[in-house]
Amino acid sequence: MELRKATRKDLMKVCRAIGYKTNLPYIRVEDALSDFLHERMYVVAEEEKVFATVSLVPEPDYGYTAIKRLCILNKKNQGKGIARFAIRKIQKVMTGKIGATPWEDNYTMRHILESEGFKLEYKFSGNWCFYSREV
Repeated sequence: MELRKATRKDLMKVCRAIGYKTNLPYIRVEDALSDFLHERMYVVAEEEKVFATVSLVPEPDYGYTAIKRLCILNKKNQGKGIARFAIRKIQKVMTGKIGATPWEDNYTMRHILESEGFKLEYKFSGNWCFYSREV
């Protein structure tokens, strides 16, 4: 398995998978297209099989790079460590401050972030949390 920049083929697979999901208010096909066009979309893949997508979005006004729209594309692959794999790989290739804003009730992602050394900085809007880490 590897974390790599998304290709056009990957984009089509990601958009198809996102289109089928109705319970993900944080990722839309339009977001995926924008991330791809701005060269900030990555995938966790093995050869041609794409397991997850994640975008790394620079936030220069705030001084960090944001981990956004981390999504396991097929429910049967949830719970297999793919999100943790992505977070670990991101930490190895990035420098500086990395941030993530999971939903407050996304306990799985919050647990992964905390176990990977991210610290909860604050909760806002009653729905979101901000985690960060220097690498």
